[in-house]
Amino acid sequence: MVVLAASSAAIDVHPGQDWRQAELACPKAVQLQADPAEVERLRRQLRLALYNCSPLVELTDDTMAYLDLSDLDARWDTEAARASYLGRAVQQALGLAPALGVGQSRFLALAAARIAGPGRARLVPPGGAAEFLADWPVVELPLPVETVERLLSFGLRTCGDCLAIALPDLQRQLGPDGLLVHRLCRGLDQAAINPWRSPPPCGVRRVLAGVVEDTESLRFGASELAAGLSLELARQEQAATRLRLVLREEDAQDGAVMAGQPGVFWEEITPPTPVATAAELLPQILSLLSRARCRVLVIELHALDLVDPPATQAMLWPGGRARQEEIGQAAARLQERFGESVVWRVAVKPGHPGDIPEERLAWSPA
Repeated sequence: MVVLAASSAAIDVHPGQDWRQAELACPKAVQLQADPAEVERLRRQLRLALYNCSPLVELTDDTMAYLDLSDLDARWDTEAARASYLGRAVQQALGLAPALGVGQSRFLALAAARIAGPGRARLVPPGGAAEFLADWPVVELPLPVETVERLLSFGLRTCGDCLAIALPDLQRQLGPDGLLVHRLCRGLDQAAINPWRSPPPCGVRRVLAGVVEDTESLRFGASELAAGLSLELARQEQAATRLRLVLREEDAQDGAVMAGQPGVFWEEITPPTPVATAAELLPQILSLLSRARCRVLVIELHALDLVDPPATQAMLWPGGRARQEEIGQAAARLQERFGESVVWRVAVKPGHPGDIPEERLAWSPA
């Protein structure tokens, strides 16, 4: 048994440490047993919160994530607004305030997040990386140990010290690492986001038998997509306030997906009310497919911005979890067999006239 995580109050205890050693190092520490099911639930909530803010998300571990915010999103006017929303979403999912950093490279964003600290966000404007990193210690640069030791031997302890040296001089002393040091000190990092390839926390993905070139053929599969997504939403007991449709061509099926990418159709829709059932999802999916312009091999439908479903009368029937479409189908079968008048819809009259059913309720053919 090893330590999976430790709070800052547990002095000399760190993840990966044998639990007996941790107990000796910090006798007063309170030990909590990990709940795998709860951990997985939190991971799913975190992925959903991150995915709502960006289509490209990389989770390095349970403590750090990288997002690509380069695409435009009409929901936020500025990067600051987007970062603020992201912080609130993560805090709501985990109950902890994250440290956020926004920059034009992975390293710059990481440095900004460490400087910001929990519960705060730090944005580095374009062109301000060198000034921002002027006091950043070279020992915290992602460099080989030998290179860091040579920099320290030259008396170069911060990024500002390194930038004061001409690039040719750095290359003569450090070889190929000289250019890397120069770029890092200016906030430049060639590492890209490596997003996960699995579907989002609530979504469906279908690979077609062959490339489909007309959207009319895709519309025949809309009901199957609606049924699949409604099952995912029912499993999580949630409703979607935003839907995203991603259609990918053959050449784009294994690559990272983002809006505007060649070979990818990307469209979102916001229904007027939260949707959860297949009957509610189908019109929205058909609307999205009507805008599609792509030779399609892979279809992905994502449910975003999940909320608790509305407490409709249908959902309060037998068992408390009866699905609305099942009740609608059952009513349709009764009407087909016994006539339209066999099923009636009941509603409360406006103004709550009284407690007598004949006065309080209004009945009409369903």
